[in-house]
Amino acid sequence: MRVIAGRWKGRRLLAAKGMNTRPTADMVKEAIFNILQQRIAGSSVLDLFAGTGNLGLEALSRGCSRVVFVEKDSRAVDVLNKNRANLGCLEQTTVMRYDVFHAIKRLSGKERFDIIFADPPYSKGLEVPLLNAIADSDILHEDGIVVLEHSSRDHQPDRVGNLVKLQDRHYGDTVISLYKKE
Repeated sequence: MRVIAGRWKGRRLLAAKGMNTRPTADMVKEAIFNILQQRIAGSSVLDLFAGTGNLGLEALSRGCSRVVFVEKDSRAVDVLNKNRANLGCLEQTTVMRYDVFHAIKRLSGKERFDIIFADPPYSKGLEVPLLNAIADSDILHEDGIVVLEHSSRDHQPDRVGNLVKLQDRHYGDTVISLYKKE
């Protein structure tokens, strides 16, 4: 796992041992950032189910201003903190060691984000409840975007609350669904 572009291009990221985290593949990560390239500079990012921080750290490398990582697994948080320290971005980042639904409630009304990355465990049925939690909260800027990564076996609805799907992009077994506020 490595940073693909930006100020830390080519830098390796540590990964947690075991199968509790499933880092976004480089091909998928590159596709995500090609889609978002005009939105990254100066943006605020929320990385839900952050794992080792792969997506949020890529966003920082490409010029976003701040990332809040949400991850409840203590081993993944340890690796995430090592990655943050190795890249020297502790001051631009915050780690919340919470369940994502609890974190969304804590952030609502306090902080808003331009980009929300959400990569829940595949085939657990978390996508719609997660989108509902985001829609019911006040954490997404009016022109913000939610980037939901999920299995191609799990079709996501065109609308969840006030979030509407812009598009789906397929990459093997992975689908990226993009949502914005209506």
